[in-house]
Amino acid sequence: MVKRSAAEFLDDAEANTSDGDQSHINGDPVPGGIQDCTERQYSQMLDIWDEFERRNPGATPHDLETAKRFVTLVARASEGRVAPAATLSRRDGSAIKPPSVVTVYYKWKMFICGWPRRPGNCKISRELTQSIANYINTTLVKKIPLCTDVRTRHFLTVHHFTVLMEKMWQSEERLHPRYLVQDFAALILFIYTSGRVGEYFESTCRRGSGRGLLYKHIDFAIFKNERGEAELAIRAIRDAKGMTNTPHKRPQHAMYEDMTPLFANPVLPVLAIALADGVFKDYTTFEEIFAIPPPADGSLHHLEIHKDKQDLPFFRVISCSGPTGKIQSASSFSSRLTGLGHRAGYRENIMVHDIRREALIKADDNGYSIAERMKFAGHKNPDTFSESYMSQMSTVDGQSSYWGCERRTIHIDIFRGLSLHHHPQLLQSLPAKLQADLESRPDFVALNSEIESLSAKATTADEQQRARDRRSELYWRRRQLLVTELRKCQKNQSLNLASAHETDLFIRPPTYFDRVRFLDPPRDRLASSLFFNAPLRGEEGRASLRDLIALCKENPKVGYRPSLQPKMGRCPVAKCGLQMDRFVIEAPRPASRICNADRSFSPITNSMSPNRRWSHIYKCHQEDLEGKYSFAQLCFQCDEWITVRAEWQDHCQRHLDKPETLPVQCDILTYCRTIATAGFCHFCLFDLNKPATERMHQWVHSQTWTDHVNAHFQELKLGHPSEQEGGKALECPDPRCVGAFDSIQNLQFHCQDVHCIPRVTGMKRARHGVKPEEKIGQKKRACQKNQRSSGYKLAEPLDLRPPTGNVQTTSRWKRSASKTPSARRGISATPSNSVNETTTGTETPASSIGSDILEKIDPHLLGD
Repeated sequence: MVKRSAAEFLDDAEANTSDGDQSHINGDPVPGGIQDCTERQYSQMLDIWDEFERRNPGATPHDLETAKRFVTLVARASEGRVAPAATLSRRDGSAIKPPSVVTVYYKWKMFICGWPRRPGNCKISRELTQSIANYINTTLVKKIPLCTDVRTRHFLTVHHFTVLMEKMWQSEERLHPRYLVQDFAALILFIYTSGRVGEYFESTCRRGSGRGLLYKHIDFAIFKNERGEAELAIRAIRDAKGMTNTPHKRPQHAMYEDMTPLFANPVLPVLAIALADGVFKDYTTFEEIFAIPPPADGSLHHLEIHKDKQDLPFFRVISCSGPTGKIQSASSFSSRLTGLGHRAGYRENIMVHDIRREALIKADDNGYSIAERMKFAGHKNPDTFSESYMSQMSTVDGQSSYWGCERRTIHIDIFRGLSLHHHPQLLQSLPAKLQADLESRPDFVALNSEIESLSAKATTADEQQRARDRRSELYWRRRQLLVTELRKCQKNQSLNLASAHETDLFIRPPTYFDRVRFLDPPRDRLASSLFFNAPLRGEEGRASLRDLIALCKENPKVGYRPSLQPKMGRCPVAKCGLQMDRFVIEAPRPASRICNADRSFSPITNSMSPNRRWSHIYKCHQEDLEGKYSFAQLCFQCDEWITVRAEWQDHCQRHLDKPETLPVQCDILTYCRTIATAGFCHFCLFDLNKPATERMHQWVHSQTWTDHVNAHFQELKLGHPSEQEGGKALECPDPRCVGAFDSIQNLQFHCQDVHCIPRVTGMKRARHGVKPEEKIGQKKRACQKNQRSSGYKLAEPLDLRPPTGNVQTTSRWKRSASKTPSARRGISATPSNSVNETTTGTETPASSIGSDILEKIDPHLLGD
C-alpha cells in the first residue's frame, strides 16, 4: 500500500464526493437512532403538546407551571387498566379507570425525550423534569387520584408449563395444525433461552422489518455424547433487544436432544418444522439424520441449511394455502398464548415475560455467575435482574438455615407459582341465564338498536364508511360488556376440588377436541405420545416426530371420517368415482345457436367446493348401500354402517343399555366441514315409551334438529303450569342431571349450558307436522340426483360424450345449477369449525354460504 501525503489524502476525499451534497453537514445536534415504535410514541406526545400550545399561546415546557398544567391534563385524559374502579369521565359520558403513577410518568418521559429531537428545541433541564416527577408522585396521585397499584409479576413455573402443554395437545381446539407446532416450538425456545417475544417474532417496534428468528440463526449439529452415542443439538441466536448495531454480541443458546418427557424436548418441534420446510441441504428425512454415526471426540457434524432457505422465517404466517414467506408478528403469538392460558383455566393473562422471569430465576438459583446470567438474559446492566425480574419471595430457607439442616426449595417454587391462579373448571363462556340478563340490560339493548339502525341510515360511500367504523366500535363495546361480565363470573366462581371428581361428565364435560379427535389421527396420537418419558430416537419419539411433521405439512380443507375416506382423490363409490377436487358441468348451448338435431352440452371444468366434498361421499355411499340392501344407516358414534333394519334396532338398543356412554352434549358438531357428532334430542333419548331407533335418531341438519327440540319445549310450555300455579318443579329429561327447575326458561338455560342446545326466544307455535329427517334427506338426494343427470358429469377419465336434449333443458339446468347443495341447508353447508349451519328464532342468522355456480360460467353458453 502506497503511503499518501496529507494533501493527497484530502484530494482523494474530494474526488470521491460525487454528488457534492453538503446539506447534511450543519450545526444541528444529531440525536441517537430509535425504533419506529418509539418514534410514534414521541410524535403522539408532541402532537398533544402542539394542541396544548395552540390553546395556550406562548406556552413553553421550560416553564414549571406550564409543565405542571400540561402533565395534569395528560393524566386526566389517560385511561388505566390496573385501577379497581372507573372514576374518570369521557366527553361521551362513559367512565374510564384512572391511570397509574407509572403510566403518567411514562407519558411525561416520552414527551421530554421527544422534545429535544425537534430542530430548534433545547433539552428540558434536569431540575424541571425531576420536579415534575415529584409532582406526579406526591400531588397528582392524590388530586386525581392516580392508581398506585402495579401489575403483579407472574412466574410460569414447571407446573404451569405442564398445564399449558396438556391443554395445547389434549384439549386445544380450532387452531391450524402448523400454528400448533410453531407455538409448541416457541414455548420451548422461550423456556430454554429466556428470550423476549420480539426476539423470535417480528416485534411491534420493528413492524415491517422482517426481523426475528430466521433459519440462518439456527444451527443443527451431531456430536458424540458422554455415552459415546450420536446426539443432535441445536443452536439458536436471538435478535436481542438493544443489539441491532452489535449483532456479534447477540446471545446464543445451545440445546440438546437427550431430554424427557417428549413435550420438554427442544429438538423435537424445531427439527419437525425444519424437515417439513425442507431446509437441509443434504438430508430430507429424520431417518437419514439419525443414521449419522457419532463423530470423533471433540468434533461435530454440521447439518447445512440451503442457501435459498437462510432468510426464511422459522415462525411464519399461515394462510388458507399453507405457510407463507412472511414472519409472524409478536402480537399474534402473544394473543394466542393469552387465549391458551384462559382456556387452560388461568384468570390472568399469561405473557412471554412470565416465562422469561422464571427462566432467569432458575438460572440464578442454580448458581450461575452474574456474567453468565447476564449473557443468558441479554442484559447490559447487572441491576436489571434484581429490579425487574427477581421475585419478592425470599429464597432463604430460614428453618434449615437456623437448625443446620439441608436446604429445601420446593415450597419456595410452589409459592412463586401462586402468582398465577389455575382453576381447572374455569368458565369459558357466560352462563345462559347471565347472558340473557345481560342482553336485556338497557345499555346492551341500546348498542344492538344502534347497530341495527346504522345500515338503514347510510346512503353515500362516506356515510357507509363512517357507519362501518361506528359499527366496529359498537361491536367492540358489546364484546367488552360480555368480557366484563364473564370476568366477574369467573372471579366469583368457587373451586372445590374435594367434591369435583375428575370423571364427572358434568364437572369436566368432553371438550371440543375429545369429540373430534378421531378425525385427526396425528393429533389424536400426539395427545398421548408427547407425554411419554421416551427418548427421541426411540419408537415413541420417532412416531411423535413423524406426526409433528405431518401436522406441519397439513393444510386440511375437509376432515373425512374413517369410514368415508376418498380413494385416490375420488369418491369411493365405484359407480360414481367423482374426483373430489374438480368436477365438470355440462352447460347447455344457447337454443338460438344450435339446430334441433344437435342440442348438446359444452363441458366446463370447475373446482368442487370443500363444503360439499364430505357430504357428497356420505350421500353417495348411503344411496349405494340403500340400492343394494334397501336400508343404510351410519352410526356417528361408532362410525359403522348398518345395512339391516333389525340390526340397526339392536345397535341402538345396545347404546341405550349403556347410558353412561350416551352423549351429554346433544348438538351437531362439525370439524373441517365434516360432521363429527350428529345431533340428538335429549327428550327422545331418555323416553322409554319410544322405540330404540326413534330415541337414537341422529340429526344432521341443524334446522330440523332445532325445530324438533324447540317443539318439545313449546309443548312443555303449553302443558305444564308454573310452580306458582301449583305445578311441580321441572327436571331435565337426562336422568344424569341433578336438580330441578322452577320454570321452563331455567330448564332451557340448563340445556344450553350443559347439553349445548341453543335457547330460542320468541318461539313460534309447535309445528307438529315437521317433516322427518329421512324425508328431508330423501328429497335432497332426489334433487341432487336430478342435478347430476341434467347438469353434472364426471371428470376424466370417464366418458364425456355430450347427451342430447331439448330446448326445455336449458331452463331446467339453470334452476338446478342455481340451487347448489352448498347453498341449501345441508350437512356440508357449515363452514369449518362451525357448530350450527342454520338457526331459528333469534339465534345467530345463517351465514351466506358459497357462490352461485352460474357466476363461474361464460354467459353466452347459457343464452338469454
